[in-house]
Amino acid sequence: MLVPRSRKQRLHILGSRLHKWLAACVGIQVLLWMGSGAIMSWLKIEHVRSEHVIARTPEVLPADAPLPSWLANDGALVSVTTRAVNGRSVIEVRSRDGTAALHDPVSGRRLSPLSARTASEIAQGAWKGAPTGVQGVSIVRAPVGTEYAGPFPAWQVTFADPDRTRLYINASSGAVLAARSDTWRFFDFVWGLHIMDWTLRDRINSWWLFVFALGGTGIALSGFVLLANRFPRLRWARRKR
Repeated sequence: MLVPRSRKQRLHILGSRLHKWLAACVGIQVLLWMGSGAIMSWLKIEHVRSEHVIARTPEVLPADAPLPSWLANDGALVSVTTRAVNGRSVIEVRSRDGTAALHDPVSGRRLSPLSARTASEIAQGAWKGAPTGVQGVSIVRAPVGTEYAGPFPAWQVTFADPDRTRLYINASSGAVLAARSDTWRFFDFVWGLHIMDWTLRDRINSWWLFVFALGGTGIALSGFVLLANRFPRLRWARRKR
């Protein structure tokens, strides 16, 4: 004789079925994500980048390397390059300490740091979107949230486009260092949520992420175990009925 099920029993059975099929559909992907997240959190980023075995110290130009007559090699030069900045030929001199400076190729006159007007012209020359104007130019000497962290000093050129695009231009070399927009800022926010780093957005090995990744992996594994144990019980219950 069939025993009528109560409303609570029917809801429990319905919920169990939903849980079972949701787990079957998304459980494997969640398990892979959680497991890979735990592995990424455990690994040291220095090892991932091979920084513990690869030296990235810049080479130094030999003392007898051919240089312009107005430029002396004091043993700290890394490169001397002729390049174009804002439509004119310049010589970029880079030193071992990471600094760079622009010089006039003929007279050797130092052109760095660049002016706000030159930075604005460089930014407009790099702009490839719909025609728009420059809303503002300001000097940056410290990190700007998660948007820009160096090198300094740099010029921040803000465009008047709907996405509020900002270009960061090296005040010493004139190089375009970074482009940021509302789209980038939204992605940066979502990325911070994903890796559970709400401040710097670059720490993928925080204990929060590692603990929650392990916890999620454990929940996913236990869910599969419970799901596997559920099927025999359901079959046994049907046989009894």
